Amino acid sequence: MRKSRLARFHPSSLLTLSALVAAVGLAGCSGSGVDGALTGTDSPPKTDVVAGSTSGDSSSGATSNVATGNSGSSVQSLPPPSPITGSSTLRLTGSTTGTGLPFTAGYAFRQGDIPPGKHITASGANLRGVQAVVKNRWRDGSAKFAVLSGLIDLQANVEQTLSIGATDVGPTGSALGLASLKATGLSTSISFGSYGTASWSGTDWDSPFLSPISGPEMSSWVYRQAIGSDQHLVAWLEVRLYRSGAVEILPWIENGYLLRPSPGERAGTAAFAINGTTRFSGSLTLYNHTRAVLASGQVLSHWLGGEPGITFKHDMGYLQLTQLVPAYRGVTPSSGTLWNRISTSYSPLGQHDYPATMGSAGYHPSIGPLPEWDVVYMTSNGDPRAWRAVQVNGYAAGRYGFHYRDETTNRAARFSSHPNLVLGGGSGIAGTGSSTTGQYTPAVSGGSPPVFSSAHMPAIGFMAYVVTGRWYFLDEMQLLASTLFFKQTDSYRKFAQGIQLSSAGANTTRGAAWSLRVLAHTAAMTPDDDEPLRSELVGSVQYNVDFYHGRYVAQPNNPLGLAQPYSDYTAGDGKIDSAAWMEDFLTWSFGNIKSLQVFGSEYDAKVDQFVEWKYRSIVGRLGPNQTDSWPYWTAAAYVVPYAPSETVDWAGGTGPWYRNWGDAYAASGLNYPPSNSMTYGGRIEGEGMGTGYWANLQPAIAYAVEHGAPGALDAYKRMVGTDNWQSASSYFSSDTPVWSVRPRNVAY
Repeated sequence: MRKSRLARFHPSSLLTLSALVAAVGLAGCSGSGVDGALTGTDSPPKTDVVAGSTSGDSSSGATSNVATGNSGSSVQSLPPPSPITGSSTLRLTGSTTGTGLPFTAGYAFRQGDIPPGKHITASGANLRGVQAVVKNRWRDGSAKFAVLSGLIDLQANVEQTLSIGATDVGPTGSALGLASLKATGLSTSISFGSYGTASWSGTDWDSPFLSPISGPEMSSWVYRQAIGSDQHLVAWLEVRLYRSGAVEILPWIENGYLLRPSPGERAGTAAFAINGTTRFSGSLTLYNHTRAVLASGQVLSHWLGGEPGITFKHDMGYLQLTQLVPAYRGVTPSSGTLWNRISTSYSPLGQHDYPATMGSAGYHPSIGPLPEWDVVYMTSNGDPRAWRAVQVNGYAAGRYGFHYRDETTNRAARFSSHPNLVLGGGSGIAGTGSSTTGQYTPAVSGGSPPVFSSAHMPAIGFMAYVVTGRWYFLDEMQLLASTLFFKQTDSYRKFAQGIQLSSAGANTTRGAAWSLRVLAHTAAMTPDDDEPLRSELVGSVQYNVDFYHGRYVAQPNNPLGLAQPYSDYTAGDGKIDSAAWMEDFLTWSFGNIKSLQVFGSEYDAKVDQFVEWKYRSIVGRLGPNQTDSWPYWTAAAYVVPYAPSETVDWAGGTGPWYRNWGDAYAASGLNYPPSNSMTYGGRIEGEGMGTGYWANLQPAIAYAVEHGAPGALDAYKRMVGTDNWQSASSYFSSDTPVWSVRPRNVAY
């Protein structure tokens, strides 16, 4: 695996670090673009090495006396400083002047802000009506996520602000029904060359596949229909009807089933029409298990009548306080060079802001807790270019071959229905595993979609769904979550449980981290009443908690908080060295699971104990300058020693292990002179902290501070107190905001 240098820092190009809170996500990675083979296998320790752990220092996170497990700690964090702030508002701007303009947006809520028994209301000038349909609730019954819809009068390019809060008054009025939809006289068709046409009119509207939203201001339905006699091509519509009679339609063609035989390439001219008028036409080649939204350019959906042309700005401080997304310190100016690469115009099956080859070595702005196009929506305070980019890139994911729809339900496949099924080849999914019973998805024909690597994938569909409430994006998340299940060897994933092993070569540690992110995001946003799919997803999260807690906390294990890696980067030197930056991704991912609260209350203790253990891996690397600690100025080392032997008992937890982070540092051979500057190889190069390993560790330490991990605040203070912190971190506010994740409960 090729190593890359940390970016070099140039003081001549500094920007002033802003204290404003905003959001963006940056992804960096290095090494080869090929998912590695399984090399970190469970094996017994050598008998001539003492296993277990001894005392650790108070800042390393490695604690003493772990023979009864790793859940305890003797270190206490300092009280956190004041938190970030935000209010529950939504700002709307129309491109034209109009009365009774229809709008819909997704809206996330902080736990407790809309208590059980209360309803959501909105107020603002010229608001003619509003509804809020709660799709998800926190465990205490308070609203977690809702879809807001209504009608509003707007002047062209004049922003209107809605204040959103709780009320005792429930909704009134009858929900818009299918009779109202038919009364509009709507007819639509989707055709695909010689394959045929799917069409809807009159009584065809009486049989929707799903009804995601029902209310007096807006109701929505999802429709599907086969295209001609082809066994794989399906036309889909997501239809929104407003009280004013306005209708919004999102059409797409999909070429992907799970087990239907003979999947393969389909090509033709795709067209979409409303009431006989063609709204989209274009030549498309749909490879197996891909799909394409039938829109282009500045058009992101189609309207019966005029398009309202409304863009939205969520309150970014409040959105980050909900904990559904990370908090960000970066601030993206409207004149930044970043905008030169952000896609605001859509082309079906186009690359847009995804990498030319997913899996290539090095930094790419799509990789991080959230990809750049999602982060910049927050760090730019809702720049309309970012609002479009979130949706454009959400649609663009259709080009990848992960759309394996269960033909028995026409939804994403449930894990419990296919405990042994594994992906076959030809869909472009990298690093697929094997089935112990020989059950694979059918062989494909024709060309393959672009390579999709779970070790390098961005978060897909999540932010787009959070801010738009559009079912298409939720469906995209669910399909991806099931494909990431099917790509794993069935025995590694524990069959129907969906375990994501950090040690599996088909994953790599980073791939496990990003797959757990997808699982957590999808479990968090799948509506509470979307059963049995939601229970399957939450159940898989809980199985992963059981596995990781059982291995690393319920029994003694590595006291440094390091999980079993997929590879030893320095084989033959008598110790295991692996990628600390991948470990940081995994650490953040489990912290994200805790923040999203995607598990039952009976799992609270296990989650708390496991993340406390896991946070040692980042807290310990930001230790003080003393012999039993890893010095903070070298926290961003490319690799760190995991264990003092190449024959390690990970499954049984007996090691052997380093006693503390100081022992690991001594074994690393780094031995840089004491410093109060963030270094690795003596300097920070290139784009400061924006694209290097110092950037990669920010989400892990931020969530450790948020969750009160022992020693985390002290470790964080060491980092932000370095001589070059302010200058280096200023790059988060220039062109690379993706990794600028900060603790939301501190003021800096």
